[in-house]
Amino acid sequence: MDVKQEKIGNVILDYTDYPGEDFYSEGSDEDRLLEIVKEHTDKEFNRIIAEERRWSTLYHLSHLRGNIVDFLPIQPHEKVLEVGAGCGAITGVLAKKAKKVTCIELSRKRSLINAYKNRDKDNIEIKVGNFQDVESHLNEKYDYIMLIGVLEYALSYINDPKPYERFLEILAEHLNTGGRIIIAIENKYGMKYFAGAREDHTGRYFDSIMGYPHGSGVRTFSRDQLARLAVDNGFMYKFYYPYPDYKLPIMIYSDDRLPAVGDFTMNERNFDGERFTAFDEGLAFDESVRDGSFPFFSNSFLLELYKENKVEGFSVRHPIYSKHSNERDVRFRIRTDIAEDGYHKRYVMKFPAASEAVAHLEKMYAAFEKMKEEYVGTNFRPNNCVRKVDANGKLECLEFEYLDGITMADELDRLRKRGRIDDLISVMVKFKETLETIARRDFYITDEFTQIFGETKIPGSHASMGTTNVDMIFTNLAYSEGWNVLDYEWTFDFPIPVDYVLYRSIRYYLEDSADDELKKRDIYGVLGMSEEELKIYERMENSFQRWIAGDKLSLIGMYSIFGGNNIHFEEAIGNARLLVRPERVRLYFDYGKGFSEENTIFVNAERDENNTISFDTKLPEGCVALRIDPGDFSCILKLVSCKLNNNEVEKYLVNGISIRDHVVLYDTADPQIILEYAPGGAELHLSYTLSKISNDFYLPLADEIRNQRARLKVAERSTKKKVKDFLKHEQQVVEVPSSYVEVKGI
Repeated sequence: MDVKQEKIGNVILDYTDYPGEDFYSEGSDEDRLLEIVKEHTDKEFNRIIAEERRWSTLYHLSHLRGNIVDFLPIQPHEKVLEVGAGCGAITGVLAKKAKKVTCIELSRKRSLINAYKNRDKDNIEIKVGNFQDVESHLNEKYDYIMLIGVLEYALSYINDPKPYERFLEILAEHLNTGGRIIIAIENKYGMKYFAGAREDHTGRYFDSIMGYPHGSGVRTFSRDQLARLAVDNGFMYKFYYPYPDYKLPIMIYSDDRLPAVGDFTMNERNFDGERFTAFDEGLAFDESVRDGSFPFFSNSFLLELYKENKVEGFSVRHPIYSKHSNERDVRFRIRTDIAEDGYHKRYVMKFPAASEAVAHLEKMYAAFEKMKEEYVGTNFRPNNCVRKVDANGKLECLEFEYLDGITMADELDRLRKRGRIDDLISVMVKFKETLETIARRDFYITDEFTQIFGETKIPGSHASMGTTNVDMIFTNLAYSEGWNVLDYEWTFDFPIPVDYVLYRSIRYYLEDSADDELKKRDIYGVLGMSEEELKIYERMENSFQRWIAGDKLSLIGMYSIFGGNNIHFEEAIGNARLLVRPERVRLYFDYGKGFSEENTIFVNAERDENNTISFDTKLPEGCVALRIDPGDFSCILKLVSCKLNNNEVEKYLVNGISIRDHVVLYDTADPQIILEYAPGGAELHLSYTLSKISNDFYLPLADEIRNQRARLKVAERSTKKKVKDFLKHEQQVVEVPSSYVEVKGI
């Protein structure tokens, strides 16, 4: 193209090195993305993602993508180079933090999507073209160079026998003193790949684990391989571990702050296609935490490379953990970091992830001040909190004391693992009694209560705290000279039943526990909560969660709408002999003119632990006969029960070989059961078991089957004529199978 520069909004696109055509494209998906970013703002993206129900829309437009870099300590005076910027999912976050962001992107269409998406930013320049062409006259130095999902493709665009090493060597020339290269990439040995997720780039099962035996222009690496790559190129390094992965991360761990048992609750998130699940990834991750192997199995890595440390004081803090709570209504979106200074002192900080969330953090600080007074004389105290403001006095974050004591959940787990369930319940009883010492006021319904918790009436009398932190769950209580309340984000100054606080504490502890023995105990009853109260508190919790989410659809909600098919290993093994979905049964209705394709429905039957398939249905008015197709494969079927209006059917027709005891061998891919008399309005019940048969099984029995047919030949002639007369119709009649056998009823 002749134009060397274009400006969209405030974003500059430089086409000096653009070859004139895009050599990589996602086709119509990118066309649609360009339409969206031209016509809509980022506040509408969440709704559009839910409506579009496509992985490409989620991947390129979700605000969660930016979580991978949002926690990095990029300063307002620093410059960033983003290689492989794509459609700009990361670019906008970088532009909010840095002085200038320079993007390199091969695709013009993707660059246009990026530009329209971030057109309100005045510090973004996009250089369109191949990396080596653009880099050859790139004269600036950068404080950060971003390779987010890029290193694995180096083989495709770095012309060198050692493309990965050469790529890092080239980038190092563009780093300022103390600068960082940030690499986000999948772990070839990620737990999800062992558990049955397809390799992200090739779509093949176990591909990276086996070393890409089918060939590919993409390579991912293990932790040790990345560490050697860094050292061989003269870099020091630091690993972060995004979870569930770097594409849509919620938590980011590090070697200085590894995950804890129970942290892994977001494993099955295969938006981009089908997968199977060989085992419970959460439990496997828990075990990797226990034995210290989690870094090896992390699904993704965020790797920080540097030649030398920045010149900075010991008071400067560096993040070692980040949790993003931005799947909420914009008023409540925050980020929680744990940072460490040069003296190895740790701090917990909560940042607003949107300007609208500043008021939420201010309310949290006000709650701290109120709870300090309310908890005087009790065994609780709120964790210390300090407001941090900028030069204009605007809140930047809340800073909390980092406490490393044992939590109440840890104490309960210790008792549970030793089988001391009665002692565990005693601790909960003591917790209830301690809560009640703070609940010195009477509960009554207010407008604020109904708005958030939904209920307009709660029977009986209940006590309430003056200031109620509903999130006093056991993981939020750490022992250090009393029980420290670590988190009081959800604190309210209107009356709330204290038993609701207790209910939440127990509920979330039980949900995180895999101990069936504990769940069998009536803990709520022991603590004095009736079934009626539990139903009320459950409704309150559901309403509360909806209030937090607002109109925001979470990743969990997205997955329920358009997540990929997930095949569980145990279920697949149980179904392997069928290789189909046997619960999907097709019914043909005859309204006096024969069976036709237009008069059919599919029924979703049920299958029990003995693989008995059954269903009940009411026959439509006008129906006179019924044909049942249990599948589209050769099989052996045993009819357990066939009833009309609760009476066993006396006889039925099949297009297979009746063996004995209502067992039928179907040597056709179109097995059928026909009820000649099936009046409209009748209630039908059918139950049977079946097994698919293959040619390897069937062919050795061919002679025996032919002999069986010969013996039945005389009977078949009369039956076949009868069925043909019965089914005869004009051109739309379904083809009559070659033979039918009459079988007497159960």
